[in-house]
Amino acid sequence: MRLHILNSPSSLSRCQSSLSNTDSLILIEDAVVLSASLLNCVGESNAVYVLNDDLLRRGIKPSSHIEAVDYAQFVDLCAAHTQCLSW
Repeated sequence: MRLHILNSPSSLSRCQSSLSNTDSLILIEDAVVLSASLLNCVGESNAVYVLNDDLLRRGIKPSSHIEAVDYAQFVDLCAAHTQCLSW
């Protein structure tokens, strides 16, 4: 179970080939713009999170299926997964 940390919209295409059904994704920095359309690109079994501060800075509301998290929860997600991959 891996956590894929996406920091730009282009990182999604690089990440998709190594994404398994048990993996999770978190959108940070400029990748939060993907929060409106990401669920069309990943499996239903993948948990998807977005960093709330980055959403607020950009004035974006995430899809209802994406959980907004704060920095402490981001750290908890990293600790809960066996591997974290930054894209």
